Amino acid sequence: MGTIKGSDLRTMRLHAGLTTMQMATAAGVKTRTTYENWEKDVGIPNVNQYFKMADACGLSHQELLLHLITNDMEKQGSTGSIKDNGI
Repeated sequence: MGTIKGSDLRTMRLHAGLTTMQMATAAGVKTRTTYENWEKDVGIPNVNQYFKMADACGLSHQELLLHLITNDMEKQGSTGSIKDNGI
């Protein structure tokens, strides 16, 4: 499964109308610089931090996982069918 890119985090944040400090607080990091680095694709948050930020943005965990899976399938050129996954 893929990861969320910095541009995805920024889009989530802006759509929710949150500041970088609010996202940093939601993720449980001490400074907004850490979060801002994630938006610049310098490092990545762990999965628990993703979920906390999704909650802060009003996104369900299912929406976040669907986004990750969809991005991964697009990178692989998959149509998403079971046959494409070798099953």
